[in-house]
Amino acid sequence: MSNWIFLSSSFVKIILFGILILTLTFISSTNKFSYFVHYYIANIVKALSPKYPEVAPPSNKGPIMVDPHSRAEVVSTGLKYPTSMAFLGPNDILVTEKDAGTVRRIVNGTELQQPLLNTSVATYGHRGMLGIAVASHSSSTSAISTNHGNHNSTVMTFFLYYTQAQTHTGDDITEGKQPLGNRVYRYELIDNKLANPKLLLDLPATPGAIGNGGKVIVGPDKNVYVTIGDVGINGHAQFVFCNSY
Repeated sequence: MSNWIFLSSSFVKIILFGILILTLTFISSTNKFSYFVHYYIANIVKALSPKYPEVAPPSNKGPIMVDPHSRAEVVSTGLKYPTSMAFLGPNDILVTEKDAGTVRRIVNGTELQQPLLNTSVATYGHRGMLGIAVASHSSSTSAISTNHGNHNSTVMTFFLYYTQAQTHTGDDITEGKQPLGNRVYRYELIDNKLANPKLLLDLPATPGAIGNGGKVIVGPDKNVYVTIGDVGINGHAQFVFCNSY
């Protein structure tokens, strides 16, 4: 009796496996697999979007303006997963790209061909190039000769928050390497490149990759404030600050 039950169970499994193969073959042969996948992804996104608006697909009508006196204007297109931006002037914008690990500069609506920075970032989940802030302050340098007075100049300092990869961008996905950390660096702008990085803050980027935070602002007290997430663990949302100068 037990042998018969075992054979029947195995026979049922074979039949179910055969049905699965036939179904997948039909989907593939009718070229409906792509539609099948996209249909269910679209429904999952629709179900999640009320609770997590960030996963909702962009509206084909563009942004919805609540204030009737405001209007939206396209400044630049073609950015890859932008996460944050900072302004050097009214028409001079720096934009971070999450999975590329780049900082792009857009001047008068034109994106410069070369990024200001291209660094290695982990990209799984919410990891990546996440936040940027700019601070400016005046510096005074003594005159070289007695014919000139002191020279005052404005120094621009840049702060970046990103998940630093061990070797190259995306190695946490392609090679399973754990990131070095969620880090805050200070940079200087030299010849249209972000240079002279100085590590200011080293935060954990494990065990998870969801809720990494990453937004950066410079407060009126000249401190740099950054938000950190739960890195995959609930109940660990907070903010920290470090002195900017």
